[in-house]
Amino acid sequence: MFYTERLTSALLERFDDMDEVRDICSHGCEGGVNGFTYYKDTREFFEEFEDDIEDVCYDILGIDYLEQLSKGETCVLGLINKLVWFTVEAYCHHRLQQHENLANV
Repeated sequence: MFYTERLTSALLERFDDMDEVRDICSHGCEGGVNGFTYYKDTREFFEEFEDDIEDVCYDILGIDYLEQLSKGETCVLGLINKLVWFTVEAYCHHRLQQHENLANV
């Protein structure tokens, strides 16, 4: 999975609680994640990490990632929100997998 050092550092700093990481893995970001709940929040995060987020989405979903994530969206802010949430959720799944692999060693 492709995450730049800058994006990884930002996500690692924000998601330092493994219980929260587990919750995101189980329920996604739709249930509300502090700092990623409102369009204002996700837009600011997207603007800071736009290229990194697009690279992650492309790496995981392929060339048609925008088509996949835009389904059902009627505005640009909704798409931005989905891109950010997808990136956060993918990061949390990866982080939890790493944590569990280390626990099983």
